[in-house]
Amino acid sequence: MTLLRLIGPAVIALLGVAAGLEAAQHEGLRAIRERGYLRVCADPQNLPFSSSNPATPGFEVELARLVAGELGVEARFQWNLTYVRPLRPLRDGACDLFMGLPRDERFTEGNPWLAVSRPYYVMGHAIVARADAGIATLADLSGKRVAIEGAGMGDLYLNDRGIERGIYRTQDKAFAAVVAGEAPAALLWLPVAAWLARGKSEVKIIPIAHQDLEFPIGAGVRRRDRDLAQAVDAAIVRLGETGRSQEILRRYGLIPTPGARRRPDGVILVQAQSPVELGRSLFSTACSRCHGAEGAPGGTGGAIPVLRNYDGGKEKFVRIVQNGRKNTAMAGFKGILTTEETLAIYQYLTALGKQ
Repeated sequence: MTLLRLIGPAVIALLGVAAGLEAAQHEGLRAIRERGYLRVCADPQNLPFSSSNPATPGFEVELARLVAGELGVEARFQWNLTYVRPLRPLRDGACDLFMGLPRDERFTEGNPWLAVSRPYYVMGHAIVARADAGIATLADLSGKRVAIEGAGMGDLYLNDRGIERGIYRTQDKAFAAVVAGEAPAALLWLPVAAWLARGKSEVKIIPIAHQDLEFPIGAGVRRRDRDLAQAVDAAIVRLGETGRSQEILRRYGLIPTPGARRRPDGVILVQAQSPVELGRSLFSTACSRCHGAEGAPGGTGGAIPVLRNYDGGKEKFVRIVQNGRKNTAMAGFKGILTTEETLAIYQYLTALGKQ
């Protein structure tokens, strides 16, 4: 029997009030600026949205850092698995901001203590199709067995239209079914589809613009923190006007790159990234902090090698990246970058001109 059960519900309630009063003293924009950092709720294992791994932080983490910067502070992350009462840390004052919440009246009515900022992107769905399946629109799914995560929006959408569904436990498994040839297509959240399709030329990603399959996404704060809510709204506007938020979203495949091919019916066809394009994106996220943009100038004082001049061969490159180098600052990325992703970085670097 725990201590909380022994002291009884009435005392727990009083402690909760006291804790709430104490937390309130450390909340709001003024308190955040006084301490110098914004506490952000985030899932440590939820790519492409968020990750506690600095090599692959996820777009929500990158955006939260920009928002914090606009407020004049740094972002510090309160890691909490989203399938374990995800909003409770925000509600109880353990953090100040929760990225990636739907700006939807039904959602905020169910959480009256919560306020969601203006949206910074629209969460949509995408068809993941085998390149040879002849699928380009939602209409092309008719008569086919479509891989889907059970009980999600995409599942309900296809069921209402009488389209056969292959039910999988997760979106990752539905995607894998397409890659393995078990299904000609899947209907997934666009961020997940774009992330899983990196470097896989056998599939194509077709973003879908349909009101039943998309909703705007903003950042959540406690409703009582009105000054913080206003500041976050203003930060999101500024980041949009300068294009900094779009650059992150584009890098993660959530908005089309300039020149993307648009069909007459409005569907934007986004092919999976080539290995060189994937390598550029991965290098920017995982390597550029130490090795500099585009593999140059090679770190502070030239102590770090100029990677764009690397000529040791791909096998050695993969071995170094995966295992690291002893007695240096080069840590191993095994478990962070796959062999395929490491080879994509190698192809990107070797495609650059040497200095």
